[in-house]
Amino acid sequence: MSTAETLSTAQNTLSVHAKLIARVRHTQRSHRRQLRSMHSPPSDLLNLPLVPSSASSPSPSPPSSPLLDTQQPKPQRPDLPPAKRARLARYTNYVPEEETIRNDYSQRYVDGGEWPQNWVLGAEPERRFEEYPKQQRLLNLKKESVDNHAVPSSYLPFQQLSSLHPHKFDVILLDPPFSSSFGWDELQELPIPSLAADPSFVFMWVGSGAGEGLERGREVLAKWNYRRCEDVVWVKTNKNSNRGPGTDPPTTSLLTRTKQHCLMGIKGTVRRSTDSWFVHCNVGAAQVSCYHI
Repeated sequence: MSTAETLSTAQNTLSVHAKLIARVRHTQRSHRRQLRSMHSPPSDLLNLPLVPSSASSPSPSPPSSPLLDTQQPKPQRPDLPPAKRARLARYTNYVPEEETIRNDYSQRYVDGGEWPQNWVLGAEPERRFEEYPKQQRLLNLKKESVDNHAVPSSYLPFQQLSSLHPHKFDVILLDPPFSSSFGWDELQELPIPSLAADPSFVFMWVGSGAGEGLERGREVLAKWNYRRCEDVVWVKTNKNSNRGPGTDPPTTSLLTRTKQHCLMGIKGTVRRSTDSWFVHCNVGAAQVSCYHI
C-alpha cells in the first residue's frame, strides 16, 4: 500500500469515528432533554412502604479470593514424596499436583490493609528456588564463583575518577547520593564515557518513580551514549516500614513508596553466542559509588 493510500484510509477512519462521536453526543443530549421534561412522581407514591426482600440464597460457587485461614488443620498426604510433604506443611496454599504456591496478594490489602509484597510465600533466599532446582544450582554456582574471584571493594572520591583513565570497565553500577550539593547536573558530568568500554553496561538507580528520576536518568544515559535496554524494579518487602527515600516528593500512591527503579543502559552490541566474557561480568564489575566531598 502506498503512502497516499495509507493516508486516505486513515482519513476515512477518522471521518467515520467523528460521525460516530457526533451521533453519540446527539443521542446523549436528546436523552437529557427527555429526562428534564419528565414529571416527578406524586408524593403519595414516594411514601409507600418498601417491600421487604427475601434473604439471598447461598452461592453454590466458592468465593473468587480464597480466605487465608491458617487455623485449619493441614491435610496429611503420605502419598507425597518427602520434599512435597515438607512444602505442604510449610505453605498454606501449596498445591502438590500443580507444583505451585497459590496466594491472593491483592486480597491481603483489601481485607487487612497489609502490604501484599510482605506476604510473598517462599521469598526467603534459602527457599526462593525450592520449585526450581536448576535455578537454585545456578545461583549456588554463581555465589561460589563470586566468593572465589571477587576482590574487596575500594573507594575513591568522584572528583578523582579521571585518575582511573585509561582503564576501561565492562559494567558500571551507579547509586547517586542526591543531596542539595549533588544533583542530576553533577551526575551527568562524571567521566563515565571515558571509563566505559565498548561494549559495556551501566546500571543506575533513579529512585521510586515519584519524581523526575526515570526521565532524568534516561537523559543522562543518552548523554553518555548509552541506550536504555531494561528497567529493573525492586519491590521492597519490609514489614516494619515502606517509606521511600527522603528526597522523594510526598505522595499517597499505594505502589510508589514500595519500589525502586534501576535503569540498565547498553553501549555497543553484545551477542550472547560470541561475546561469552559477559557471562561472568558480575565477578569483577566496577561499582562506581559517587561520594561528594
